[in-house]
Amino acid sequence: MNVNGFEMMVTIKKYLLRILSLLLPVFIISACSHPGKVKTLTEIETGKTLEWYLDDATIREDCIKFKPTYVQILNFFNNSQRVEGFVVNEDRYTPCFATGRLIWRDGTSAEWSLYSSGTAGLLLDNGETIHLYQRDYRWFDPTAYTYGLSDEGEC
Repeated sequence: MNVNGFEMMVTIKKYLLRILSLLLPVFIISACSHPGKVKTLTEIETGKTLEWYLDDATIREDCIKFKPTYVQILNFFNNSQRVEGFVVNEDRYTPCFATGRLIWRDGTSAEWSLYSSGTAGLLLDNGETIHLYQRDYRWFDPTAYTYGLSDEGEC
């Protein structure tokens, strides 16, 4: 191989590395995000209480007040971030929730439980479970200021 051939190969490799370095963030973001924006929400039920709290009239009455709107739920699913399950089940735990189904623009769908604390659990049609969180939710949260693992509650 002559010098010109070697220089051409080095130039091609540099060019390919530049392209790959630009595409890598796109691949990482798409692999770690939702299947796209939510297209449709159906079967929405709000103001629900976890089964083991149904005997507590105060909690049940508080949870009835959790009534996120269609637009608020849609904004949540289109803007939330994926988190570990402990965020939903421990750190931001609440007995108040809403349920329904969603369909993303790519056609995939899931059943969801949206909690008043700004967290959600989704059961995808392929059996996978994912957990979501959005700090700046806009609905009334009957259990606000009770979250966190410290003595002082978080909002």
